[in-house]
Parts: sequence; C-alpha cells; structure tokens
Amino acid sequence: MARSKLIVALLGTAWLASSHAAPDSAGASADRDVAVAPRLQTSPGVEDAANDVGFWLHPSAPERSLVLGAGGSAGLEVFGLDGRPRQRIADIQAPLPAPPVDVAAEMTGLCSYRSPITGRLYLLTATDDGDVVQWEVATRGESFAVRAIRRLPFGRGAGACVADDASQALFVAVETTGLWRVAAEPESDAAPRQLDALAPFGALDEEVKGLALYRADADTAYLVTADVGAEKLRVYDLEGARLGRVALAAAGDIPTVVETEAFDLVSGSLPGFAGGALLVADEDNGNAYANYKLAAWSDLATRLDLAQRTTAPDNAVTPPRAVTIESAAETEPVTTYGDAADDPAIWVHPTDPAQSLVIGANKKLGLEVYDLTGRRLQTLPDGRMNNVDVRNAFPFARGRAPIVAASNRTTKTIALYRIDVATRRLEPVDVEAAQTGLRDPYGLCLYHSARDGRFYVFVNDADTGLMRQWRLDERRGKVRATAVRDVQVGSQAEGCVADDELGHLYVGEEDTGLWKYAADPRGGTARKAVDRTEGGHLTPDVEGMSLWIGAAGRGYLVVSNQGEDNYAVYRREGDNAFVGKFHVVADDERGVDGASETDGLDVVSAPLGENFPRGLLVVQDGRNLTPSATQNFKLVSWDAIARALGLD
Repeated sequence: MARSKLIVALLGTAWLASSHAAPDSAGASADRDVAVAPRLQTSPGVEDAANDVGFWLHPSAPERSLVLGAGGSAGLEVFGLDGRPRQRIADIQAPLPAPPVDVAAEMTGLCSYRSPITGRLYLLTATDDGDVVQWEVATRGESFAVRAIRRLPFGRGAGACVADDASQALFVAVETTGLWRVAAEPESDAAPRQLDALAPFGALDEEVKGLALYRADADTAYLVTADVGAEKLRVYDLEGARLGRVALAAAGDIPTVVETEAFDLVSGSLPGFAGGALLVADEDNGNAYANYKLAAWSDLATRLDLAQRTTAPDNAVTPPRAVTIESAAETEPVTTYGDAADDPAIWVHPTDPAQSLVIGANKKLGLEVYDLTGRRLQTLPDGRMNNVDVRNAFPFARGRAPIVAASNRTTKTIALYRIDVATRRLEPVDVEAAQTGLRDPYGLCLYHSARDGRFYVFVNDADTGLMRQWRLDERRGKVRATAVRDVQVGSQAEGCVADDELGHLYVGEEDTGLWKYAADPRGGTARKAVDRTEGGHLTPDVEGMSLWIGAAGRGYLVVSNQGEDNYAVYRREGDNAFVGKFHVVADDERGVDGASETDGLDVVSAPLGENFPRGLLVVQDGRNLTPSATQNFKLVSWDAIARALGLD
C-alpha cells in the first residue's frame, strides 16, 4: 500500500479566516442549474497533473496573492493571480520547518481548522482506510510539533474536507456515501451528520469529490462540492439545504471544465474577482496539460441569488473568543470501557493537604480512589456507582470520621463508606434501609445541616425527575437512612450540590436549567430559577455542580454546561449572579489532555499545596483524547480559573 507523509510548511503569516462584512445580496434560490465562465486560467503545469489547489492570500497586498497547485510528481507549482508561473518546488527533501509526519496510509484529503475557542491550529487528513485524523500543530521556536488528537471513521471513500472556523464545523466528502458534517473542535461530540447522499437516497448523481467554503458574513456561508456524475459543482448552505448546481462553461480560449476533483474559494474581493474567487483544478484542460481556472464568485452568486462579500478578504488570525484553563494533572484512566467515569468527590486531608483524595464514581464498576497526582490508590468494585459525595465528621460509633455516599444503580441503594484518615482508604459501612425505592438511582449529593448538625443525602431517579431526601443516623454500629422528603423536579435531573452553611440545594434539570431549593427537609418544594437553557447562559445537558466556599457566605457555584463542553460559574451569595464560562483545555507542556462532555465535577477552596494554592476543581472527562484512552478525571487549579475570570 502507498503511504503518505504530511509536510507542515509556513507560508507567510496568513491563514484564511471568516469575514464579518454585510452581504451584497441575500436569500437562497431553489435547487437549479446555472453556468459560469472562468475569467482566466493559469499556464499549463509541468506535468499533466492537478491533484489539488489552494489560495495563499498576501497579508497586505491582495494583488500579490498566489495560486498553489499540487502538480503530482512535479511538486508544488505556484502561479500569480494573472495565471503566470512564479515558482516550482519539486524537491520535498528541501529544508522544512518540521519533519514530515507519517500518516500511515495514502492521503486522500487535507484541510485546516483554527479553533475560535483556543486559537490552536489543526490539520485534518483523510486517508484511503476511511479515517479522518485531526492533528494539532504547535510552534516550537522556529519549528513545529505535530501530534494526532483524534480519529474520525467515515468509511472507504473519505476524501476532500473543509473546516469552517466560525461555525466550528468540519465537512467531509465521502465518494461512496455523500456529504457529511461533524464538529471540528477536538473535544466535541464526534458523531457525524449526513447533509446529502448519493442517488437514489440523495441528490448527488454518482460520487462526491472536492469541497470548499465561502463565508459572506458572520451568519451566512455556503458549502460547494463537486457532483462528479453531473459534471457540476453543487452549492449548499451549512445545514445541507441545496441552493443550486453550477457548470463551468467555456469562454474564449478557456475550455469547458468537464470534471474537477479539487477547488478552493476566497471570501472577499481580489483584483479582477469581485466578491471573491473560485479556483478550480482542471486535469482535462482540453488538449493541453492540466491547469487551474479562476471564476468570480459574483458571477455565481448573481445567478443563484447568493450573498457575497465585496470588501477585501480578511486573513487575520482571529483571537480566541473563550476563556480557557489548562489541566494541571489527570488521573489514571478508569479500568472499564465506554461511558464509565462519572462523578468525582474531593476529600481534604485534615492535617496534610498533599494527602487529600479524589474519589471517582465508575458507573460500570464501583468507586476508584486517586491521590492528587492522579495515581490510583484503591478500587471498590461494589456496583454501578453513578454519583459520589463526601462530608467530614460523621458521628460513627467508633468516633467521628469522613463519610462517603454513592448512588448504586446495581442494587438500587445508597452506598456508604468511612474514610480511615490514617490509611486514606475507604471502608464500607452497613446501611439500614439502604433501598432507595427509586427505579434507577442517579444523581446524589450530601448535606450537613448547619442548623441542627444532622446529615442528609439526596438521590434522584434517572428519568422521572423525582428527588428523594434521607436523614442519616448512626444506629448500633450501622447507619440508618430515613426518607424525609420527596421533591418532583419535573424532568430528568442528575447534578446537585448542597450548601451546608447557607441551607440551599442546587439541582440541574438537564434540559431546562439550574434550580435552587431549600436543603432542609421542612423546606417544601418551592424553588427559584438560577439560570435556564432557554434564554439563559446554559445549554441542554446541565450536569454536575459544586461549590467553592469562601468566607462570610461568599464563593462560587460551578456547573458543567455539558452541551457546550464548558463550565458555568455563578456567585454563591445573593441571587447567584452569573459570572462567566470557561473551557478546560490541554496543557501540551505537561502532556495533559483537556476535558469535555463532563458529567460530574467537584471543587474545594482549601489550599492543596503549590499546584493548587487556592483550591482544586476536578472534572470528569468524557473524551480522553491524548493519548486516546478510557475516561478519566482532570485536575484544574482554582487559581488559574480565578485569574482567568477575574474572581475575588
């Protein structure tokens, strides 16, 4: 099998970014056929090959922009916007800013993506084994470092791709199945969505080849692909609506483009190309060697009633628009596969903060216990534990000690453990009346009342929205769980946290929002909305939550906003004013992956050594990418969060 190598080269300072100018025209046509004639063509290549093509935009003088053509074994052929040759780079052994990267298969597609969240640059390569691999490109002085982040299986025929930074979307043409869209952010859900299929299931005649994207403004963009069987280019919006088909007609000495497999688009006017340019590789080129044709976007847009941008292209690198925090450490991956890790709890050692523990719920096994470096210390295979929480000073018969509670979906019970402070190990506790009576015990949190000193545990049902509260009492060497209140949240809820000092209970109704109840069992069912998914700062799947406890009732509430792969922060005091959001991203120097698809989290304000001087946030990572492994938990310094969000 042929193998390809990915060569990373720096061409000037520009990577094409989306523009924000107002369109000249708007609206979308019915799916209809039009013809457009190219305005000029380049000289023929050295060999009869035109495998791919792209624009390089000059950062300050658009007229000096270049056409870059992949001319087969002739190497990289460079032309000016007048079509005349400028340079040819045939020797791939020439000095490079980074060594070639072996992609282990024949490469069938290549595109780039710059994350608007982190500002990081990625390359995406399609290979003949049907996979698209996402590579992170990082600068290392005068060189580059390239590493694989994730692998997306599309099946045989995966080829051309294009990414849209603004919508964080990656589009892939698969010859055998059609046109697909998937999230381009490496920490996002990798489930692809089909935009169009081959006939008879879709509108594509035979097979789909090249891809390019045109962005008219912040809200309007178009996707163009080659419908090979129809010998036309097909135009879509980014959701897959069909807007028209374009034939490239003959004009003067420029022959008709019968078939093309590679092309590129510029969003914004270049000299001689109002509204932008369509650049097409033409391997047929009549009776001459292969070359490249340039058509004006305005000619195409006018015929199909599409928007266009008449200002110059914006090739500046857009700064990141989100607050990002790097992971400080991570735990060893859980020992089971699939969606396994769920909720963590942090136990703070009373005399030696460095001896504190992270207790993780493994919903396919039990509980797993880690130290602050992420090393696994203990595994308790006691059933499918979903959520876990911890409180200090529970009055056991042997004396006060930390208590750990977890929701056991295998036995449908409340599981309790005592932490032996001397050994830092969890010991099971006999529970009297441990059965929850719930169909599927799900979320869980503990509450130690400042009013009466009693301990309580809340557990909610997976689907019904029912949350039940129990009082926990020591009774002749056992802990008795006595049901004291039922609260109907409304729909599915999981994440919850109780504020022991202020007497509040926060509950995340996954599709609806964040609610505040009274934690006291006499508090009834009255609630107040803290934030909502509709018209608020949250996105459906509201998950785990915890409190960073400050002095005098102040502090912060942290919530996993799983639908956006980020975390929302609110003030603990008053009406829980919204503060901001942040993403947890990879720390390349430490080699620690970022976090996404977070179910559970926990946070403490106690200083835990030099790595966590103002406290620690632990989050479950649903997509453990680099290296690819089973799920785990990421440790984040609260100091980094406070500095990034400007917290007290």
